[in-house]
Amino acid sequence: MKKGFILTACCAILAFAGAAPGLAQNQTASDRVFIHDLEGIWMYDAYIDALKKSRMPHKAAKKARPMVIAVRREGRAYPFLATDFDKAALMFVLDVEPDLKPGSYRLVLAKKNEPTTSSEAEIVRFKGERDADRKFSELAFKDPFIMEGKWATYKHVGMELGPVVNGIVLAGSYKDKSGQQWMFSETGQASFPDKSFYFELSINDKTAGCEYFEAEDLTSEEGKSYYGYAWKAGKLQLFRAGISKDRVRCEAKPFAELTPS
Repeated sequence: MKKGFILTACCAILAFAGAAPGLAQNQTASDRVFIHDLEGIWMYDAYIDALKKSRMPHKAAKKARPMVIAVRREGRAYPFLATDFDKAALMFVLDVEPDLKPGSYRLVLAKKNEPTTSSEAEIVRFKGERDADRKFSELAFKDPFIMEGKWATYKHVGMELGPVVNGIVLAGSYKDKSGQQWMFSETGQASFPDKSFYFELSINDKTAGCEYFEAEDLTSEEGKSYYGYAWKAGKLQLFRAGISKDRVRCEAKPFAELTPS
């Protein structure tokens, strides 16, 4: 299965019985953190830096794991997703508790959408400070699922991941050698001189021979086609691509070389 960037989670109602002992008692009411304070997409800051430098997700993933943590409300539930677009863990947030030190907290998670005892709960520790607007823009998480329990800093990038990654990698207006206009939007829409379509970037496909994006293609049996791309000397090269032995492969020579306009 090819790796894109759209995040989804199941909708569920949660229940939790029991409380974890030994938590800090010296945090004031104003320090209390609730689940909705964490809602959104959190991206590993080292990967963001690597992506901004190369503007090529597969290349950036070799420098830093493309780790994302998502807390998204679905009805009355808050699914929790941790993924590097190779492995993933889907849980459900039951509560946010203060930890032993000021500014440190614990996410209490359940594997299933059913009443859960404290002994069966999973704990993800995190820490951070609110900004002047009383919001978190950056948090350190100790993720036990994908990052092997290592502390790492994550930045809040909004409620949707697609516009952020598209904005770094492809979004913009371009001209080819003939002066024709080409466009990629942050919301995943592309406009070529002869057609327009929706696209989805691949983030971490280790089997692929190139950077690529999936394109909506109603003329194909699968409803999609593939294009490769690369940044070279400040220009965006586009390649024709396809599936060979269940892997995406790109042609050697670009069919277009675009200059940002």
